[in-house]
Amino acid sequence: MSAEVFPRQSLSSALLLVAVGGFSLFWAVFLSMLMRNSFLDVDIENLWHHLVLRIAFFIGFGLCSFALSRTADGTIGKRRRGAMYALVVLFSVIAAASSASYFVTQTAHALPFDLVAWALSGIGLCCLFFLWIEAVAAVSPSSTVKCLALSVVCGSGFYLIITMLPSPFNIAMLAVCPLISLGILKAMPQSGEQPEAAEIPLSESKKNAHLSGAFGAIYVIYGIVFGLGAGSITQIAGDATLFVGIAALTALGALAAFGFMTRFSGRIEQGNMLKMVFPFLVIALVPMSFMSDMVYALCNLLLMGAYVFLLLSSIAFELQTARARRASYLFFVGMSQTALSAGLAVGYGLGLLASGTGAVNLSVLSGIALGLVVLLAAFVTFAPIERPLMHEAVAPEAQGDAQQDEADTGDRDVDHEQGHWKASCTALAERYGLSPRETEVFFYLAKGRGIEHIQNQLYISSHTVKTHTYNIYRKMNIGSREELLDLIEAEKQTLRGE
Repeated sequence: MSAEVFPRQSLSSALLLVAVGGFSLFWAVFLSMLMRNSFLDVDIENLWHHLVLRIAFFIGFGLCSFALSRTADGTIGKRRRGAMYALVVLFSVIAAASSASYFVTQTAHALPFDLVAWALSGIGLCCLFFLWIEAVAAVSPSSTVKCLALSVVCGSGFYLIITMLPSPFNIAMLAVCPLISLGILKAMPQSGEQPEAAEIPLSESKKNAHLSGAFGAIYVIYGIVFGLGAGSITQIAGDATLFVGIAALTALGALAAFGFMTRFSGRIEQGNMLKMVFPFLVIALVPMSFMSDMVYALCNLLLMGAYVFLLLSSIAFELQTARARRASYLFFVGMSQTALSAGLAVGYGLGLLASGTGAVNLSVLSGIALGLVVLLAAFVTFAPIERPLMHEAVAPEAQGDAQQDEADTGDRDVDHEQGHWKASCTALAERYGLSPRETEVFFYLAKGRGIEHIQNQLYISSHTVKTHTYNIYRKMNIGSREELLDLIEAEKQTLRGE
């Protein structure tokens, strides 16, 4: 049996608890960098200074995500992993050194120093993020979703503790948390040989992913809206109520993502998930320009919860899709994080423009964000995030099986026959209007694969396989596997001109 059809393993309760604890420390630090009152923000009362540092942070995070998405072999690798460990440690060194120097001198750092420090901090945290993504990508879907959601819930609690602690205790925690998280990650036992660890060339990932240009544009626009919301929170007085609100909405967003992925995993496309965030954005943005300060704060916190929901749901979708299409998870997750980080940087930049020049007020910014949501709706509706499956790119797993069959037999006649088989299946899928997922299932049915094999290969439930099979039979007006095979055989004869 090919290694690609082994189902991924679930984490035991004890190991899941350890993973959640380690990953939660990353989220606690990430939230501290995203919001106000973090360790390098010694000039927090200067709003423009706060915003420009966040821009530098997300530029660093986005550049690191982009670099990882472009790895030639689709894996982190031993040498690259060592460099990522070093960058995580560098984050903690910067946190401790910059905070200590300010404590001694009581003087704010020069802006160039802060910009470099925050950009390096973004790179360091990005490395820790992808090291954890590598770990959760190697387990079962249920364990992945649980680890993502529960780690954010716990991380929001740690963020609250860090924020409420007096200096220098909060500084010490922010400097130490990434090191503890990295140590937990390195100490976790491996779950065995995983198919996701296999090297997948970048060119193959691009081909099999068949993402459209709208994929990046949608995430950039989402990032701009969320960046405007996160930047606006800075203008609210930093008290215990605000910090509790940030932690609470972050946890609620994570729990919503957990419930959504648990219920709809394998039953809904990523584009439909992106549409589900629209109502929350509209509810949050419409009252901003004319409501009271309290409602304004609540609206921005609702944006924070929507951001967490989108972030976690996207990661879970992308890990599923990467395995189903035999593409590198680094490519999928890296591309979405690059686009989202770019959008967040632009969103903070718009906030910087408003605070620095006074030419743009908060009402105008809310209107801009609402306009972006309308643009977003048009993108998702009329410009799908996936390109239509082309003749040579349909069901890469099935093509891989066919190529393996050809290699095993070494027979040129088989090669010719497989060409007719693929052409017939592709023609039928296009003729009967099968969706991308139905096409993938159709290729496996055409090869005589059973439900268990298909669900393991495509990383979906048996219920989802049966649903797709029913839809395929309905669209093709057939009632059995035998009729499906007869249909393919008839199409082959047509292509041969018989």
